[in-house]
Amino acid sequence: MRAIMLIDDDAHTRMAIRDFLTAEGFVVHTAREGQHALHMLEKMDPPDLILLDYKMPVMNGKQFLAIQRRTPRLENIPVVILSAATREWSGAHLEVEEVLPKPVDLEVLLSVVNQILAPPAPPAPPAPPTPEPASREHL
Repeated sequence: MRAIMLIDDDAHTRMAIRDFLTAEGFVVHTAREGQHALHMLEKMDPPDLILLDYKMPVMNGKQFLAIQRRTPRLENIPVVILSAATREWSGAHLEVEEVLPKPVDLEVLLSVVNQILAPPAPPAPPAPPTPEPASREHL
């Protein structure tokens, strides 16, 4: 089962997203802000994805990302930013997988989560060897 860490200071948003993703088959751990999430992450296996509100008290998304990127066991976890202040942001600008506006469209969120967590496609089988053209001597 794929695990997600959801970090958001709004309890209603946190519970709505948690309940929705849990119903879709994900294990969802929640934290109310960045510092709380870091404490939880110290005690658990790293999740497959982090959903991160950007504007929070105590430790905001920017501060959380700075620490996450310096922590070897957390640095490669993909992050999706959830924020009402996304007009000028892109995933590439913030060096995250995606930036989704709040209020979050749950179907869009599910699509993004599934895209990020999709298992890698198996490698294509090697092409069969091309037969060498018959030479005139064998005809």
